[in-house]
Amino acid sequence: MTSTAVLGAAGPTGLECVKRLLDLGHPVVAVVRNPDKYKDTFPDDQNLQIRKGDVTDTASLQDVFAQTNAKRVIFAASGKGYFSAKDVDEWGVSNTAEAAKGAGVERLVLVSSALVTPKNRFHPIRLILNNIRWGLMDAKFRGEELLRASSVPYTIVRPGGLTNDPPGQKALVASQGDTSAGQVARSDVARVCVAALTDTHAKNVTLELSSKKGSVAPADELQNIFKGLQPDAAP
Repeated sequence: MTSTAVLGAAGPTGLECVKRLLDLGHPVVAVVRNPDKYKDTFPDDQNLQIRKGDVTDTASLQDVFAQTNAKRVIFAASGKGYFSAKDVDEWGVSNTAEAAKGAGVERLVLVSSALVTPKNRFHPIRLILNNIRWGLMDAKFRGEELLRASSVPYTIVRPGGLTNDPPGQKALVASQGDTSAGQVARSDVARVCVAALTDTHAKNVTLELSSKKGSVAPADELQNIFKGLQPDAAP
């Protein structure tokens, strides 16, 4: 049986992705650097495996993907140190794409960030985020570019400001062009990432994700969230 590997599974967004997949009954591999540290973090579910892996170590990812038959991957990893962005958000994405390519992964979903493109380099929010971890937004964009050039089928989800609200409370907005950064619940980001794993309209697509204030999410929202979006131009 195939599984979905979630990298950075113990982080706030990664954990939401794990929970969403389990809620849908999918086999999940939670990939963390230290499984013993996080053994009480995850739900007790027969569909869940917790495996050791590190996005800065391609071989560790190759082992996890092969041993668990992971054919879908969500990259929600985030560095801990101030200078970790280059290793995690840039080269970590490249390492993941390399391992995914070797394992025949069918879709790699990357959680990036709105305002990440260089045209927004002087946007106040981008400047702040670029200093939370040194060069964070620059590294995220370079990581996106490395993924696009990898030939691995992908979806890049760029959420705006993240909240911890429950899922499905507000209608979601999927846009392209990286021109704004609204707010969106982490739980809704997870719902979109999981939907992107199998939706044909999401293949090789980059989108920004936010939510509408004072709106109600339609019942068929996830079935239509990627329709009308344009695939990225070939690198």
